[in-house]
Amino acid sequence: MDVLALILAAGALVMFAFAASGRELRRLNEIAVGLVLLTAALICQFTSITGTRIGR
Repeated sequence: MDVLALILAAGALVMFAFAASGRELRRLNEIAVGLVLLTAALICQFTSITGTRIGR
């Protein structure tokens, strides 16, 4: 697994844990941030598997 994808997935897990515990971070939607981090992790994983790059 790509290291960046692993870090982003761990960040998403932390955000989802905050959301599940009921604790609120000030001015931050934990579920939305978790979904963004998880999406970024999936994009990084896909590009590392296929060897493609986004953009040029």
